[in-house]
Amino acid sequence: MKLQQLQAFVAAAHHKSLRAAARELGITQPAVTHTIRELENALNAELMVRSVRGIELTACGLALLPRAEQLLGDMQRTVEAVEQVKGELAGKVSVGTMPSIALTALPRAVSAFRAAMPLVRLHLEEVTVPDAVARLRNGSLDIAAIHHVQALDSDLVQEPLYSTQFVVAMRAGHPLAKARRLADLVDAEWIVTVGADHFPHSVMMAMFSAHGLPVPQRLLRAPSSFAVTLGLVSQTDVIGCFTRPLAAMVEPLGIRTADIEETLPSYDLSVISRRDLRPTPAAAQFVSCLQRAARECFATPGEHITDG
Repeated sequence: MKLQQLQAFVAAAHHKSLRAAARELGITQPAVTHTIRELENALNAELMVRSVRGIELTACGLALLPRAEQLLGDMQRTVEAVEQVKGELAGKVSVGTMPSIALTALPRAVSAFRAAMPLVRLHLEEVTVPDAVARLRNGSLDIAAIHHVQALDSDLVQEPLYSTQFVVAMRAGHPLAKARRLADLVDAEWIVTVGADHFPHSVMMAMFSAHGLPVPQRLLRAPSSFAVTLGLVSQTDVIGCFTRPLAAMVEPLGIRTADIEETLPSYDLSVISRRDLRPTPAAAQFVSCLQRAARECFATPGEHITDG
């Protein structure tokens, strides 16, 4: 396999169009077709077929795509690593994260990283854990700064970032603002930010079950949508669970934390990366900035900060 063959295949697979792949690569459509045909001949397998919807991958093509993406990503990181060691501080760092970090430690980490490596491009986006794992494997993410994964596969590695606790969050002036026990909140309407498949392992399930309480029946579901959660908790009587640092950040929106007597679940956040891929100097620098930002943002009484 040659680099140009993988590039043509991945571009065509992403766009589902040979013409669009040609535009991306700056070559002609016949050249893309010829290059992909060479790859199919080298592998002795049909990788894609034409359909009314454009290009569709065969079973062999679907098997090749994530590995081709990973190979191309690894090649690019190899070049960038050499350039960065030479002092040419350019290239790109791709980071997946979640609101608990994006609204707290991330801005400070980005500012520090920009001061150290102003020419390196940053790609930041909010991801779920399954998305993060898949994109770390295919090479489209360098690192994922997300919550700790209990059963992480052996091809990935995670470094602790910080640990905090969950708090019960509601709007200022909420009818239940003076509640002191979880039992007082069982009949309230709660917002759930995980899908039905993950709810049995959710914070809410753990929080109520640990104290022998039934899980609230009035649930409003907004999977992976923090904007929806923020809007509803700040402006309606819906109640939510936030990490303590995140609740402090959104307090200006009129969100308050309930003074609950019971101990609420803790929340561990980590930096996850591929075990087999040494980070580029730029990616390592970003992790260092993120760890430092976590120490600076959350090193308060009652909070445990891990240097990693």
